[in-house]
Amino acid sequence: MHDPGLHNKQQVNSGYTLIELTIIIILIGIIFLFAFPRLDNIGDTKLRSSARKLAGTIQSLFDEAVLKKETYQLIIDIRERSYSVVKSVIKGEDFDLIDMAKDRTNLPDRVYIKDVIIPLDGKVSEGMVTISFYSDGFVDNNVIHLSDGKKDYTLVTTPLTGKVKVLEGYIEILEEE
Repeated sequence: MHDPGLHNKQQVNSGYTLIELTIIIILIGIIFLFAFPRLDNIGDTKLRSSARKLAGTIQSLFDEAVLKKETYQLIIDIRERSYSVVKSVIKGEDFDLIDMAKDRTNLPDRVYIKDVIIPLDGKVSEGMVTISFYSDGFVDNNVIHLSDGKKDYTLVTTPLTGKVKVLEGYIEILEEE
């Protein structure tokens, strides 16, 4: 029938051994080792995304100015960390701003405009900067630096094509092309 010694041999294992716990802790450590560098890149993603969005705005403004035969200006407000597009009309030697063509674009948190380099004004690191896009297919030569405090991106605009190079790092000089 029942053997009393048989019950003692069938003990239930209701826990983890020290070796199993050590292996689990090591696996969790390895997962965190690969996950934390990725979490650090979240801030970089905002900066990179902002640089690409601004580059896209510059390129589309260049194209729109040529297609519509109108002059546009990109107004960069360094202090407010924003930029906006203004359509303008040239009357003699003066520009008359006639229309806020597009909404103001604010940069995300921790992303800011470090400075803008343009030939006439040099390096501008505060206030407002205007970059003009002409109907004849020309844009003011410029270099825009975006930063998040840890990393920088440089946007270099080619005046004759309106193409924008987005470069990692801080590049100070205007490139002639």
